[in-house]
Amino acid sequence: MDQAYDYLIGVDGGGTKTLVRVVRADGSLLGEAVGAGAALRNGAAAAWDAILTTLQRAFANAGVAMPPLSKLAAGVGVAGFNVAQWAADFREKAPAFGMLELATDATTTLLGAHQGKTGAIIAVGTGTIGVALYADGSERVVDGWGFPSGDDASGAWMGLRAINHVQHVVDGRAPHGALSAATVAFCETDGATNTPGRAERDVVLDWLSQADQAAFARLARLVIAHAGDDPAARNILTQAAAELELMADTLDPDKQLRLALCGGLAGALQAYFSAALQQRITPALADSADGALLLVRKSLLLS
Repeated sequence: MDQAYDYLIGVDGGGTKTLVRVVRADGSLLGEAVGAGAALRNGAAAAWDAILTTLQRAFANAGVAMPPLSKLAAGVGVAGFNVAQWAADFREKAPAFGMLELATDATTTLLGAHQGKTGAIIAVGTGTIGVALYADGSERVVDGWGFPSGDDASGAWMGLRAINHVQHVVDGRAPHGALSAATVAFCETDGATNTPGRAERDVVLDWLSQADQAAFARLARLVIAHAGDDPAARNILTQAAAELELMADTLDPDKQLRLALCGGLAGALQAYFSAALQQRITPALADSADGALLLVRKSLLLS
């Protein structure tokens, strides 16, 4: 069935970035590109704009003219597709691909990690979600509730705790350290107003006035960078690891499933896991974009 389409497209639309992978009908890679995040919390129109812009870049990177969308079969995993209204709006605004399969980025991450077989994943990036596929075909989802009430151990969750620590420091409720100093400096350059010499409170308040989930997630790299020289940063990572361990136990109480830790922050947290959890973790066989390709291939086989 693949021959009906010039190319197959796999899309991983996350909160911070979008990865688009283009393959030929025989499965060989044509090209790929990374673009702006496509999370549905920013609206369906913005998500599709990010996806299509990145798709065009993938073809440009390959030096190939992009065919009409009707000649492309696309699988798209996107953050926020688990929210019914966002999903409906995203589907309604979808461009006219020849074939289009949509899912959450958690589903495509699970498909990629275990190539459609049973297993569990915890994806840790801007947000966090855990999903398990059991032998009877049933699935279980843990977290993925969204920021700020959920997405425990995510980049945004870490950033929220980092900025809360800074607030305590600026107030005098906690001592200054490497993490708070780096965070204030980051807020000064990342904020809406960049005027040297402002008081720390003003710097942080200005940054908070325009910070969204992605902005909080950008602070996670400071937490990771200063875990070796600041107990506040190390404590945040220790708490994050404990949350992920609880998710893993909830997804697979009998500890029988293959478990893959996926996402941009997973690697930085592994050193904080218990030895028992570290022994359970297996490498993902492929990523979310490949999972999206698998999603569309399955649909082609059934069509």
